[in-house]
Amino acid sequence: MKKTPAQRRNNILSQLRQGVVLSPAQLAALFDVSVMTIHRDLKQLDAEGYLSKQRGGAVINQQTFLSADLEKRISLNAEAKAAIGRFVVEHLLDSENDSIIIDSGSTTLALVKALPDAAMTVMVNGLSAVAILAQHRHTRVHALGGKLNTNIMAFEGTVACDMLGKCHFSKAFIGTDGIDLQAGLTTTDTANAQLTRLMAQQADEVYILADASKFHQRAFASIMDFKGITGIVTEKGVVDEFRRIFKQHHIQLFEV
Repeated sequence: MKKTPAQRRNNILSQLRQGVVLSPAQLAALFDVSVMTIHRDLKQLDAEGYLSKQRGGAVINQQTFLSADLEKRISLNAEAKAAIGRFVVEHLLDSENDSIIIDSGSTTLALVKALPDAAMTVMVNGLSAVAILAQHRHTRVHALGGKLNTNIMAFEGTVACDMLGKCHFSKAFIGTDGIDLQAGLTTTDTANAQLTRLMAQQADEVYILADASKFHQRAFASIMDFKGITGIVTEKGVVDEFRRIFKQHHIQLFEV
């Protein structure tokens, strides 16, 4: 079975990280696609900051700041996450006027990758997001400091919360490890939950970015209930029980 484009690109990165040197023609043969397709893959990975495309191939960029856990989560349901990121850019962003904050995580990182290099203000707390946005020339990029959580390669803690508390955003785009009918939004880490909750409090509009795997899941730490959420961007196929509770809380549901 042929791999999806996202799976193929992740495998290309894995090959490069292991020190394997393959030409575009060899990669095309390995994945049973055309050389032109491989060139498009390399161009996309270059644009996302993972590698530098060169004549005859590519060289891995070491400063992508991906932990093993985050890299694994990025590869899961990658096409859906990419579609969520593109939808936000095309339908929910005013790229000339918005000031936004983007939470750390694999789905929110897909949004970072999709962002245009436009004159808007973007704050992030994930190191991989910083590495990608560092290539922008027009975007006003801000990064939270604080204690580095190496599992998710993102800053959190008192310093991050103090800095965040002095900021205001038109929109917050946050992730979650679980969406539960009773518990609302949850995650695995209390410090991360505290920071994400504050992101929502500091924004006029709050959008949750989550693929289908997050529904009917309940993690250790509570982020927030459904009050105050503007919209949820996810995959098609949300079941009626979630539709009802979203409608009850006036949450817009965007299925992509």
